[in-house]
Amino acid sequence: MRVRAPGKINVHLGVGGVGEDGYHELATVFQALDLTETLTLIPGGTGAIIVQGRYADDTVPRGETNLARRAVDLLISTFEGERDVDALRGLDIVIDKQVPVSGGMGGGSADAAAALTGAAHLIGGVETEVLSDLAVDIGADVPFLLRGGTAIGHGRGEKLSPVLTRGSFHWVMATSAGQLSTPEVYGRFDELTPDPGPAEVPPEVLKALAAGDVDALAAAAGNDLTEAAVSFRPELAEVLEAGREAGAVLPLLSGSGPTIGFLARDAHHALDLAVLLQATRGVKEALRTTGPAAGAHVVSSG
Repeated sequence: MRVRAPGKINVHLGVGGVGEDGYHELATVFQALDLTETLTLIPGGTGAIIVQGRYADDTVPRGETNLARRAVDLLISTFEGERDVDALRGLDIVIDKQVPVSGGMGGGSADAAAALTGAAHLIGGVETEVLSDLAVDIGADVPFLLRGGTAIGHGRGEKLSPVLTRGSFHWVMATSAGQLSTPEVYGRFDELTPDPGPAEVPPEVLKALAAGDVDALAAAAGNDLTEAAVSFRPELAEVLEAGREAGAVLPLLSGSGPTIGFLARDAHHALDLAVLLQATRGVKEALRTTGPAAGAHVVSSG
């Protein structure tokens, strides 16, 4: 069985204070991108995790900490005794990684969403609401990548409401050779913003998405973690400025970074941006992509 799930960008990320659960309150707008992860699930194996594709590197876990493996194990433990879960035991998972690793684009979460979707199919299907509840236990981005499209996320990002969008949005994702620690970025945010106030999504962001108005979106959207991320990686400021000078409508840190998304006016503009950004110091790759894209779904079975 082959299952596919998208990467994502946070079109807006508002960060509030730390809640009773120890996590920052977020108000974010997710958009799924057509940079996707494809998983092949093979029953009757040894439980192996095989990672291949453009971003198959040693930092991707091959054992029980891999998010796709955790997703399958969670389905086994949840439905054992209720369903025949034997098809999930010893399930080999082949991951074709096409979303950059540790770049704030949700590649690992996409793997989990794909694995949940495929494994649920193998045991006869699971209600969408139940699958979404299980997804929260794996990671805050996983429920969104199950559904795709564009959505507001509250809490840690797992409380979702759909967002109306018009047309396609063209992005160039500029990846970095290094990584950033998400907990460290949030810790620096706390130092820089001791009283952040409530996390919010400006109404203008939603209006711009509904109208497909990239200029209005650029005027309203932002990422509250940008200053914190740049404090660890000052070269990101140069990349952001290079994108502005190259004509990007909106330069936007993706999640907690270090990948930066640049909104283009159309496909031709995205191509021009990608060429200019690829030659920018501090940019490893400039990847063209569009959103919104479909959530996790079975591509083929049998």
